[in-house]
Amino acid sequence: MRHQVIVCLLLTFAGKVNSQNLRIDTLKSSKQVEYFYYFQSGALIGCNECSRGKEVSFSGATVHGIKLGKRLRLGAGVGLDVYYNWNNLPVFGSISWDLFAQKNAFFVLLNYGGTLTSWKYSQFDEYGYKESKGGRMVNPMVGYRILYHDVSIALMAGYKSQKMSSLYEYPSYYWDPVNGQLLGDPMTTKMSRELNRLMISLAIGWR
Repeated sequence: MRHQVIVCLLLTFAGKVNSQNLRIDTLKSSKQVEYFYYFQSGALIGCNECSRGKEVSFSGATVHGIKLGKRLRLGAGVGLDVYYNWNNLPVFGSISWDLFAQKNAFFVLLNYGGTLTSWKYSQFDEYGYKESKGGRMVNPMVGYRILYHDVSIALMAGYKSQKMSSLYEYPSYYWDPVNGQLLGDPMTTKMSRELNRLMISLAIGWR
């Protein structure tokens, strides 16, 4: 009988210890999920018609997401990219991986998404221009991040590829003498292009 009582007490004590360890592990794991955000601005370097020389334009974005563990970051962002005669608002998902689980670390980053809206800011010299549309955006980068308390500063360099298309309409009407009016539909032309740029950017954020 005494042995049974001792066994019951030991089992009860072991259950309490396991329960406390489970709570501690849960708290530790919950601390591994952290919120982060950053604002970045930089330059897009490249050209479409390289006879004019290299073009340097502005790129900016903000990304918000969560940090899983010490290396993986998942987020979503929206930005503004300025090209020669083009403005573009990309929306994208973002994933990055720290190469070393340290406070200051090198990392690799991939942004992938599409375009919220796109427009030309110099269309007066293009006859028949109607509208612009953006397409797929791919942006792989490498960088180095420095943490000072909860503030992060990162310098990044990489490549950005953005697909774009423009729609043009040209009149193709004819005169109908019977009804005394113009008939016919306008002729439409769609031009697609892919903008490829070297990208250098500085990001400042939280964690």
